[in-house]
Amino acid sequence: MRYGVVSDIHGNLHALEAALDRLERERVDAYLCLGDLVGYGPYPNECVRRVRDLGALVVAGNHDLIAVGRLAPDGIGRLARESLDWTRPRLDADSRRFLEDLPAIAVPEPALVMTHGALGDPARYVSRPEDAAAELGRLRTEHPDASVLLLGHTHVPMVVAERTGRRIVRRARTLALPESERVVLNPGAVGQARQRLPHGWSLVLDTDARRAEFNVVRYDVGAGRRALAAHGLAAESFHRPPSIRRALRRRARRLVQR
Repeated sequence: MRYGVVSDIHGNLHALEAALDRLERERVDAYLCLGDLVGYGPYPNECVRRVRDLGALVVAGNHDLIAVGRLAPDGIGRLARESLDWTRPRLDADSRRFLEDLPAIAVPEPALVMTHGALGDPARYVSRPEDAAAELGRLRTEHPDASVLLLGHTHVPMVVAERTGRRIVRRARTLALPESERVVLNPGAVGQARQRLPHGWSLVLDTDARRAEFNVVRYDVGAGRRALAAHGLAAESFHRPPSIRRALRRRARRLVQR
């Protein structure tokens, strides 16, 4: 089965359309969405409708849950809080109902489990190797037939295998998944880049061939920024490049770990 996987759309319709155009050309068999359809961006209803009309299997992201009152906004930053305050009253009835009904976890096939943040907690980040190892342990216990866990939330494309370890994906590439290991896959974000360049990501996951193809999603960033401005939303909502200070901290942490 070839799945087209998207995550963290965040109301960015320009990026979503570009991602889906690429996945359609890949001739995927089905679509999976790992949540956070709304928040940050000016097109919450349009993005919900687009994903719903695909017939995609969708799980709830923390922004989706906060937007409909299923999760408290504890621990989120100022930009996220302000954008959700903007989003909440603008959700139409159909979009609200769709988000209210989203499950926390879905199992498209026995070997594949999908959720947003972590198993049992859509607001928890799985970004460090030890976090991923803990999730793979839970996967082994709670879903013993599963070998792949799809997560979003961090906005960073990543692969973590039980024994092979972690690999951050920084460019478009296709990776073979280890045959005898459980794997965490994060496709990265469609709608809010957290890297130097303002582009999104999508994933084609072939569960028969055990192959993951990470695709860069280039879209009309200028049009997206003009839409943000027209709706009174922050210009940085679709692109939050890593700060130099944060990059230096990460580099120092890697040196210490070595």
